[in-house]
Amino acid sequence: MTKQLIKETALTLFAEKGYDGTALSEIAKAVGIKTPSLYAHFSSKEALFLEVYQDSIQTELRELSKVAEREELEGEEKLRSLFFVATDFSSSPDEKKFFQRAVFYPPKSLFEELKEETRTYEQLTDNILRKTLEQIVPESVLIRWMHVFYALLDGLSVEHGIYDEAEFESRRTSAWEVLASLLE
Repeated sequence: MTKQLIKETALTLFAEKGYDGTALSEIAKAVGIKTPSLYAHFSSKEALFLEVYQDSIQTELRELSKVAEREELEGEEKLRSLFFVATDFSSSPDEKKFFQRAVFYPPKSLFEELKEETRTYEQLTDNILRKTLEQIVPESVLIRWMHVFYALLDGLSVEHGIYDEAEFESRRTSAWEVLASLLE
């Protein structure tokens, strides 16, 4: 239980303050343990951060997989659902914010490891998208569609923090309409 609590607390603090702005002592205090006790669970701050990042990737993949496995959804309808799950930044806000910080502003000491983890995440996401896309579009469109999907995902992740909910939803819907037009 303590290890999970440490990760949950670290995720919240890393999301709020970033890697460099969060001290292990702050995590330990929030959990209610002494800083040296953290080392019984994690060898370093870097190890803790990487494990929290890997957990956040697994959470994202589980959410996308749930949609992908829904047999009643097919073709464009399934892709739409995948898009809206991927761009739902209001559910699990700390986790989404942590993920964004890790991807857009990775700690220098973990840059290569995070880059590799992100590539793996994208490959797994590609596999989920590809299963639906390959049934409805040729390979050339599939690749272009996925490129645009990721560009819109990145853009919307920034816009979510800038605009109020109504404006964001309008932009999100417009982004989907443009993405859907590539399927025609």
